[in-house]
Amino acid sequence: MRRVTLITLIIFSLTNLSFGQTIQEIFKALPLSYTGELTTEAKDSLIEQGTYTIPGGDSDETMKVDYSAEKDYIRLDYYYTTGQSGFIVIELRRFQKADGSFVVVYSKYGGAERAYDQDSLLTFDYENGTLKQNENLGLPENLKTRAFLKDNLPDSLKEENITLSTSYNLKPKETNGVEYEVDPQSDQFTKWIKTERILFVWNGKRFEKRKE
Repeated sequence: MRRVTLITLIIFSLTNLSFGQTIQEIFKALPLSYTGELTTEAKDSLIEQGTYTIPGGDSDETMKVDYSAEKDYIRLDYYYTTGQSGFIVIELRRFQKADGSFVVVYSKYGGAERAYDQDSLLTFDYENGTLKQNENLGLPENLKTRAFLKDNLPDSLKEENITLSTSYNLKPKETNGVEYEVDPQSDQFTKWIKTERILFVWNGKRFEKRKE
């Protein structure tokens, strides 16, 4: 009887430990500046309805945001309903440490359809319902163009003249990692691209760049 009671208490304790630490709770804990000034009420509406119209728009310029979520992952897609081509993507993902605590990765990129850039990449420790920024988890905010190019560039083609759209993908096909991706802004650069993605794998303590 005591053993059954003990097991029940352990399960109850683990349940309470994880309570309030869902990805949705982390999303709601983010400061306004990280989510395009979305208020608590707007975040609640997004989670419930899956879409939200940013207040203050008019017939010339109105922006909406779509919400999608999976286990430990949220994606926000900001776009105009009035014809403009600009967009913003914000992603949030939680990873568990070997000691049972969590880290959170926040990414934001945006621009136009063929010309967009990684804007922000932040990593946090998440404990007791609080986010604390940690810059020592192995993820660079940006990668240099050279990392994606072939070695035999002609002398007439300088690295700084090759324009690439850049973004982090927090939900790649490899389930336990994130990847930095590039897309040439002009087809003339495609043949000089060595790789379009660099993967960083979570090892329970930090992210490690996968060797090519």
